[in-house]
Amino acid sequence: MRKSARRAAVVLLLLAAVHAPAAAFAGDPIALNVRTIERFGIARETTRFGALEFLGGIDLTSRDRRFGGLSGIEIDAEGRTVTMVSDDGYVVRGNLAYEDGTLSGLNDARIRPLFDDPRSKHEADAEDIALDPADPSRGLIAMERRATPLLSFRLDDGWPADLEPVDVPEAARNLRYNRGLESVAYAPAGSPLAGRAVIVAERARDGGSETVPGWILGGGSFAIRRRDAFDVTSARFLPDGDLLILERRFTPISGVAMRIRRIDGSAIRDGAELDGEVLVEAGMTEQIDNMEGLAVHEDRDGRVVLTIVSDDNKSILQRTLILQFALADD
Repeated sequence: MRKSARRAAVVLLLLAAVHAPAAAFAGDPIALNVRTIERFGIARETTRFGALEFLGGIDLTSRDRRFGGLSGIEIDAEGRTVTMVSDDGYVVRGNLAYEDGTLSGLNDARIRPLFDDPRSKHEADAEDIALDPADPSRGLIAMERRATPLLSFRLDDGWPADLEPVDVPEAARNLRYNRGLESVAYAPAGSPLAGRAVIVAERARDGGSETVPGWILGGGSFAIRRRDAFDVTSARFLPDGDLLILERRFTPISGVAMRIRRIDGSAIRDGAELDGEVLVEAGMTEQIDNMEGLAVHEDRDGRVVLTIVSDDNKSILQRTLILQFALADD
């Protein structure tokens, strides 16, 4: 082959590579309809709710039947890229959009199965995802109804891959059906638990228990005081080492409610029974749904931002919401 022909072949190959379809691991693009939420209180103009300042929210819908049921959320340090897992085994990724610092959309949304092989909802029920701050290319996924309730992963082009079971205490494998492991969170640097992760159940195996069990991986167990019939749906550490607990309650009379409690991080140790101050409690007079996933990051102004996602249970009567709040200074 002449040199000119070889050069032409190389150019054609390069062009083909540039314009080739995205590889399978990039996920499938998913079309979303987005409605912005400007007020958290349905009938109130205020942006302050308890110890939190509302920063905006979005209401997401899609014709794609794979979308919905989002139970866990992780966000990058810039507060842009979100990775969410669903309770029927899908991963959704996208870039949060902002206008004047207010959450306004989710761009470049893509979806792909969490597992390589088809699984029943019983075996695919992912409830939370967390990245290791010491190595953000790796992390853990909490699975509510699996015999192996905790999985490790590494990121492959941003997507969880190479899932492997992680050893957990027997009590964490024997939680109530559909009330199992609900959250996983890594302790930040500077925390007494730095370098370790904690896992928390939704409710105790004994449904009438006054405490919810949690475990420090490799470091014993603790209990969280259950109050007012709220169940734990997520947990995340603040940069200072305190632990936030996202909780949910539903009754036919009062409807759905959301609450966030702050637990002193220095108190989390083997054998401890923990409680904490309520930062915010919201109900049917606020823009909430079945709030299940919580992520924490710091913005460019140094504010601690909480991002919360709801699980719509793939019901036309519920919504997929992403809400953001800043932790107030006072």
